[in-house]
Amino acid sequence: MRMTSAWILTAALGVIAPAATAQDRLSTADDQTDLALTVYGNGLALVRDRREVDLPIGVKELAISGVSPQMIADSLDLDLGPDVRVLTRTLRPANLNPRSLLEAHLGKPAQLIRRHPETGAETVVAATPVSLQGGVIARIGGRLVSNPEGRWAFPSMPPHLRAEPVLAVRAESASAGARPIGLGYLAGGVSWRPAYTANWDRKAGKIRLSAWAVLKNSSAMDFGNARVKVVAGQVRRVSAAPRPAPRAALMMKAEAAQDAGLAVRESFAGYHLYDLPQRVSLKRGDEVHAALLKPLTVEVRHELVSEGHPAVFGRVRGGAPRPTHPAIRLTFQNPKDDAAQPLPAGTMRLYGADSGGTAQFMGEDRIGDVPVGGEVMVNAGNAFDVTVKRRQTDFRRENRDNFEAAFAIDLQNGGAEAASVKVVESLPGDWRMADTDKPHTRENNQAVWRVVVPARGTLSFSYRVAVRN
Repeated sequence: MRMTSAWILTAALGVIAPAATAQDRLSTADDQTDLALTVYGNGLALVRDRREVDLPIGVKELAISGVSPQMIADSLDLDLGPDVRVLTRTLRPANLNPRSLLEAHLGKPAQLIRRHPETGAETVVAATPVSLQGGVIARIGGRLVSNPEGRWAFPSMPPHLRAEPVLAVRAESASAGARPIGLGYLAGGVSWRPAYTANWDRKAGKIRLSAWAVLKNSSAMDFGNARVKVVAGQVRRVSAAPRPAPRAALMMKAEAAQDAGLAVRESFAGYHLYDLPQRVSLKRGDEVHAALLKPLTVEVRHELVSEGHPAVFGRVRGGAPRPTHPAIRLTFQNPKDDAAQPLPAGTMRLYGADSGGTAQFMGEDRIGDVPVGGEVMVNAGNAFDVTVKRRQTDFRRENRDNFEAAFAIDLQNGGAEAASVKVVESLPGDWRMADTDKPHTRENNQAVWRVVVPARGTLSFSYRVAVRN
């Protein structure tokens, strides 16, 4: 159906807001006294909205605008005070759009604004829309015109149309006057994720780690000047209420974190709750980064790691083996000291200084949830100069359950410095090393060799393994 190229509401429309009768009440976002968000990692937020409203005695309807269009209506927790009984709650979605506006003016006088294609001059033509079946039919100058050219303009705003959703509450109040009210609800479209920046000082063998809470508002609503908490942990829908710490201890922790401009962390029900110290204005489409944890500096272990999964249950056929490059892996421990913090799962980006001292991006990896004292392992990328080739040199099947296979591993280093490489072979089944020409260790049921490949040189070793399936 061809509608017009643009739509105009004339000044006669006034403020686009839900209408309320003289007997009913309308509460807008201007009535807010406080707004708080608890944001989860799966696109869900708990909204806590406090307002001041004036209610009369008796049964009336309170229309509350400024609520999220992505509200989960049956999650609503509404508090109008002890002397108010809520009868019904209705979430009325926004319904103002070009078609609904035309439908509301069927048979009523309106206007078409037309622009001259050459001069650009605009003219206004009186028109009355009479049908929307298969297109727009309007009465213009005593004739019926199908899909008329121009931009529609209307003289008034129909009271049943809304540019934003409204929560309509039918309630009975035993007293009149201004009172605080509170509403809490779950809403979609708001999420957060942790993001880490790791600066590696290779000479000192240390990493300086910074953590950020990245807040994203993909909803159709602005959240202004909100207190924000973020939850780390895998929640399904809603979580148990937090168990507050003793007031004195919590106040001391909060004051210390506020001084540092960092989030206050609280553990509850298996999750971690971070209270951001600054209020946040999160407009639709915004991505706001807030400091999550105090930066920490820790010692780091740097390794080149080549992992293989040798075929021990069959003979390998084919051409020459394809070379692989070992991963550049950095490993460090999350400290256990008094300032220790768990690290929520997120993306860690690694930077390191070049020969001129300028920080360069070295790669990124995703880390899982790391508790206090846990190990963090980051694979930044692959080593360009070092290549590893694996090839099967022998295979024998002893019987249905027992196999024996031999492999050769060739390493080549094209760099100007010797390279230490950790070679890891993930062997299936119940295995034992029958023979090898380099010493190895057994770690996490894997065979591990640590070798040094000379600059511009090569190194090879072999092993034979017996496996019971």
